[in-house]
Amino acid sequence: MKKARKALILLFVLYFLTGLTISCFAANNISITLRLNKKEATTLDSIGMVVKISGVNLTDSWPVINGLDSFDVIQRVASSRLEIIKGKFSSAKEYNYMIRPKVQGTYKIGPAILDISGKTITSNTEKITITKPKQSSGINRGGVFLTANISSKKIYIEEQAVYTLKLYHQGNVNIVSFYLPQTESIILKQIEKPPEYQSIYNGKTYHVMEVRYVMIPSKEGTCAIEPARIGLIARESLRGPGFRMFDDPFFLSTEAIPQNVISEPFELKILPLPEKERPYDYTGMVGTFDMKASIEPKKIKKGESATLAVVIEGHGNVKKIPDLKGPKQQNIKIYADRPVLEESVDSEGIKGSKTLKWALVPEKEGQYEISPLTVNFFDTQKQQYRTIETQPLQLLVLPGEKEQLVSSVMPSNVMQNKNIVKKEVKEIGQDILPVHDSLAVLAKELPMNNRMLLISFLLGAPFLCYISAFILIKFNRKSKEAMTAVRIKKAAGIFIRQCSKAKTSSNDMISELRNYLNNRFGLELGLLTANEAQEVLKSKGVSLETADRFRDIILELESAVYTGKGNEVCNLAGKVIEIIKKVEKEIR
Repeated sequence: MKKARKALILLFVLYFLTGLTISCFAANNISITLRLNKKEATTLDSIGMVVKISGVNLTDSWPVINGLDSFDVIQRVASSRLEIIKGKFSSAKEYNYMIRPKVQGTYKIGPAILDISGKTITSNTEKITITKPKQSSGINRGGVFLTANISSKKIYIEEQAVYTLKLYHQGNVNIVSFYLPQTESIILKQIEKPPEYQSIYNGKTYHVMEVRYVMIPSKEGTCAIEPARIGLIARESLRGPGFRMFDDPFFLSTEAIPQNVISEPFELKILPLPEKERPYDYTGMVGTFDMKASIEPKKIKKGESATLAVVIEGHGNVKKIPDLKGPKQQNIKIYADRPVLEESVDSEGIKGSKTLKWALVPEKEGQYEISPLTVNFFDTQKQQYRTIETQPLQLLVLPGEKEQLVSSVMPSNVMQNKNIVKKEVKEIGQDILPVHDSLAVLAKELPMNNRMLLISFLLGAPFLCYISAFILIKFNRKSKEAMTAVRIKKAAGIFIRQCSKAKTSSNDMISELRNYLNNRFGLELGLLTANEAQEVLKSKGVSLETADRFRDIILELESAVYTGKGNEVCNLAGKVIEIIKKVEKEIR
C-alpha cells in the first residue's frame, strides 16, 4: 500500500509539473490564425470559417471577430487538443463557424481578437468576394447534379487558370468514380482539400462539395475541355402508405440509387507569349514574381567569408526560375551553393520560391558594392514582360589579423631620465676555488704525469672538436637528404591512402593536397590556393592540361568549404587520386 501511495503521489507531481511546463511554454508562445474555406462565393452560399489558437491554456471564451456585419454567423463546434511538435508541448483550440453573406461585395474578415490572462492577441485577416448567383435555367435538375467553371477562358501558355467543379446533392451520396477531362496539352493539379457547404439553387437548398484544380496549358490554340464525370450512389428515403404514421427517421427506409452526373463542356483559348519586347535572355517564367537579396554578415575581415542570398518567389511556373550566375566582383572570390526550390499549392494556384546562395571571399580590404542581379518573366496580370532586380548591397572588409611585434626599445621614461649616475663596482665576495691567471701556478700544484696529460689535452682539444663537428655536419646532411628522398618517394602513396578513407571531407582533402605538394617537391606552403598549385606543377614539368585539372579540383573543394559543406564527406576522392597518379607519371 505504501508503494502504491508513493507511486500515486509521484504521478500527481509529474502531472502537475507537466501542466505547469505546458502553461509556461504556452504563455510565451501565443498565436491565433483565421482561415476561410473559400475566397469567392455567391449570396446563396455558406462559407466555413475556422479560428485556431495555439500555445495557450484552453479557455471557454469564443474570440471576437471583426468584419462580419454583412454576414449571418452560426457558431458550430469548438475542439481542443495537445500538440507535441519537435519535442515541444503546445495546447491548441479550434473554433468553427458557418457564415452566410447578406449582400454582394468584397469584404475583409478579421482580425479575430481574444483576451487571455490580460494579454490581447489578434489574428490575420482574410479577403472574400461575394457575387450574385448565376441565373439558373429554371429547369429542375433533380437532387444531384454537377457544374464546372473556369476562372478565365482565354489564357497564355503556362499561365494558371482555376478549374472548379461543384457537386450539388440533397440527400446522402457516396462517390464511386471520378473522371476529370483528359487533355494532353493541359495539366490539372488539385489545389486544396474540397470544402463542403450549403447553397441555394432554383430556390432549393443543396449540400455542395467543391473541388478546385489549377489548369496549366503547354500548347497554344483552342482546346476543347470535355465534361467531368462522377459516378455515385444516392440514397433516397422511401415513404410509402405504411410509413406515413412514423415521422421518426429511425423508422424511415432508404433506397440506394446508382447515378452518373456530368458537367458542362467548354472551350479554352490558349494564347502564345508575345514576341514583341521579349528580352533576349528570357527563360520562360510566366506568372507574378518578386525578388529580394541580403548579405550576412555585412562587415568581415580579410580572409573571412560572407553569404549572399537571393530569393525569387511568386505564383506561376516556379520550376522555370533560373539558376542565376553570381555577381561579377573584382578582388572577391565567389563560390555558388546548391539552389533550393520549394513548391506548394494555395487557393490561387501553384506558388513557390527558389533560394540561391553564394559565399563571398574578399582578397583585399575595402568597401565593396555588390552589383544587382536581374531576372525576366512574363507578368500575367499586366500582360507584359517585366525585369526585376535586387537592390545594391554593401560589404565592408577590414584588414586581417596581424602579428604583434615585441618592442625592444628602452621605455621613454627611462630615456628621459638624465640623472643616471655610474656607480663603482665593489667586491662583495670570493669564489669557492681560487682564480689562477697563469699556467705556472698549476705547474707547481700538479704532479709531472698529470701535468703532461693536461698539456696534451689542451693542445689536442681543438683538433678533436673540429673532427667531431665535421662528422656530425656530414652525417646530419646525409640524414636530411635521406629523409627528403623518402618523403618524395612516399608522398603519392601516403596521399592515396589518406584519401581512400570512407569519410574524407573537403577540408581534409585540401589539407592532404597541401601536404602532398610540400612532401613531393620539398616546399613549405602554409596555405594552398588553386593558382599556386597550378604554378608549382607547371614549374615541375607537369603538362598544362593536368595542371589545369588539378586547379579545377581545388576550386571545387574550396567551393564546398566556403558554402558550409567543408565537413561533409567529399565525393571527389576518385578524381583526386586519378589526377595525382597522372602528375606522378608526368614528373617521372
